[in-house]
Amino acid sequence: MYTPSHAPYSEYMNNCPLCHKKSLFSQLDSPVCDECNLRFSREEAFAKAFFGDRKYFKKSRELKYQEETLSVEVHASLAKSGLLYYATGLILRHEIGADKNQDSLLGSAYERIAKDYSSRTLEDLEYQFIVVKHEEPYYAGPDRFRLQTLNAVSIDIEDHTVILITDKNRLTAESPFWALVTHSDLIVLVESHPQENTLKKAAVFLKNHTL
Repeated sequence: MYTPSHAPYSEYMNNCPLCHKKSLFSQLDSPVCDECNLRFSREEAFAKAFFGDRKYFKKSRELKYQEETLSVEVHASLAKSGLLYYATGLILRHEIGADKNQDSLLGSAYERIAKDYSSRTLEDLEYQFIVVKHEEPYYAGPDRFRLQTLNAVSIDIEDHTVILITDKNRLTAESPFWALVTHSDLIVLVESHPQENTLKKAAVFLKNHTL
């Protein structure tokens, strides 16, 4: 998780690459302004409540289809907004700090997503994401991803993977994941074993179940 730097204090004004405002910088090694760093700290507090304290957890469910079972966790609706902004913030921070010689995760989508994140309009613009919970924590680094025909980025957080759709287009009602991404609560897919393709399995189940 992101930890704010405690570099020597030295104030200066500069254009922030995230919020694009001329803002105060007081941490010499921080790539973003103080206001954005404060926001990151608040999002970290949400992450601790969600991942560590499981404050938003409501119940577990098992969906059955033929001989198979798909487990899901249901979390309160507030967690949906919190995790959307937290995961998006992590992806944007990674992009800002990445080696400029490496391929970009977001490409030309960076400016659009940074603007929507900074103006707090991700929900209004119906950004979509899917969460998979693993048996054990692991971290492979954020990576580009394709969800059906859409561009996305996957990022590992604790023992979860968040797949954020970064495409201008959205999943439609024809997608098997439609009910998942539009549910009022946050529905987390639970991996049954490390070799399982949980998304592929979920696509089959969600065609045959109502969440």
